[in-house]
Amino acid sequence: MSGDSERKTGYLDLPGAEPMPDRPERPKTDRVGAAWKLQVTVGETHILLDIADTVVVGRFVEGDDPHIPVLDLTQFEGFQGGVSRRHASIIRRDDNLFLEDHGSTNGTRINGFQLTPRRQYRLRDGDVVEFSRLRTVFHFVNPE
Repeated sequence: MSGDSERKTGYLDLPGAEPMPDRPERPKTDRVGAAWKLQVTVGETHILLDIADTVVVGRFVEGDDPHIPVLDLTQFEGFQGGVSRRHASIIRRDDNLFLEDHGSTNGTRINGFQLTPRRQYRLRDGDVVEFSRLRTVFHFVNPE
């Protein structure tokens, strides 16, 4: 091995996986008000989340801070699917939602595009988000 033996984040080597391009806001379809919710679909299960400033996506483990909002993917075989404990975050800023991979071992994709770790990407209603090998679909839910 070379002198640069630091462990580097690996990604699933999927054929055709390209880096995620920047995504401009789509007027009237990407903005989420204070009372909106985020529906995350995993398989046949729908999870309705309050949209906090930051929601950590990963696997909740006993001893973790219970005050940090977490989208816990453990029950969906997150461990077996390669989801890291602190895989990514959903961030609300200026009535928009963004997704940031935390440098997870197996990476994150939006609509098949690989995310660059520690960079925020705009989420859009209907996005298919893969946390490693665990597929989810995101929908913005208007309370009206």
